[in-house]
Formats: sequence, structure tokens, C-alpha cells
Amino acid sequence: LEKAAAKELVVIKDSLHKKIQIIDGVHFIGEVVDVSGADALRKLSLMLKDEINNLVMVLAANIDGKAAVSILLDESVSASKNLEAPKIIKEHIAPLIKGGGGGQKTLATAGGQDASNLELVIQRVKDLL
Repeated sequence: LEKAAAKELVVIKDSLHKKIQIIDGVHFIGEVVDVSGADALRKLSLMLKDEINNLVMVLAANIDGKAAVSILLDESVSASKNLEAPKIIKEHIAPLIKGGGGGQKTLATAGGQDASNLELVIQRVKDLL
């Protein structure tokens, strides 16, 4: 099962590469993905971090009716745009998903009770660029 899950993440990662948008010089990926859990979102974020420079990424998933969100910021984008992932979670994401979260300056995750606003979550992060 673990090998199948790992292969699935690689397939999702490869498909996300094709969905990169360039916004104000920043590579942006915002996508609702189908993964097994919040840990998979985090792993996926870390996989892409190593492959794409100047990246801002927000991945969201509906996991058993609950929202899971991962936000990843490249160090240079975090500095130049004065963005911090936990602050984005607290101020912009948590209210939309009726939840909370946190993390490090460039990688934060959130969980919430309401998975109906996942597209709006992505748009909110995109609007910060």
C-alpha cells in the first residue's frame, strides 16, 4: 500500500508540473488534489519544492468531508513578497475551512471542518501574489 501511495504521489506531482502559472515572476501552483491524507499533501509539497524555483503552492484536499490544506513558499518569494505560510493559514485559510493550522515560515498546513471552499482557498493565496 505504501508503494502504491508513493507512486500515486509521483503521478500527481508530474501532473502539477503541467499546471504551473507564472504570476508576477512567481511560479504558482494551486490545485485541489485527491490524496489519502494531510501527510500526503505535505510530502507532495516537499517533492515539488526541490524541483521548482520561485514557487508558491497551495494544495487542498477533501479528506472524508474535511478540508486539508498545504501552503509552500520558496524562501526568496517569502522574503520578497513578505509572506509567511503560517500567517496566510491563520488570516486567510482557517476562516474559510472552519479550522486552523500552522507550521514553519515557508511550509504550513491546515485542517478544517468545511471542505466546500477549497477553490476559494486557492484563489485567496493566488490573490496575495
